[in-house]
Amino acid sequence: MFQAVSVTFNELSLEEGDVHCSFDSLTLHDGPSVESSSLGKFCNFVPDSPVRSSSSSILVLFQSDESTHEGRFSLSWTFVDQTSQGK
Repeated sequence: MFQAVSVTFNELSLEEGDVHCSFDSLTLHDGPSVESSSLGKFCNFVPDSPVRSSSSSILVLFQSDESTHEGRFSLSWTFVDQTSQGK
């Protein structure tokens, strides 16, 4: 058994953009670096359920353009016990 990270979005209010999150975005990576696989890129919606990693680390990457200085996000996370056979 190991612990995974479960991330819940409390709030996500970023600069309005297109479906590709061209202006501002929040990307969650399944591991400790940007080379880790992406769990999702978020900009205009909050996921209905928590996002869960497959290991004990997750990277949160916030990217913003220089044009508009507004927006905010709030996340909560917990560690959850996982078996090595799945989530």
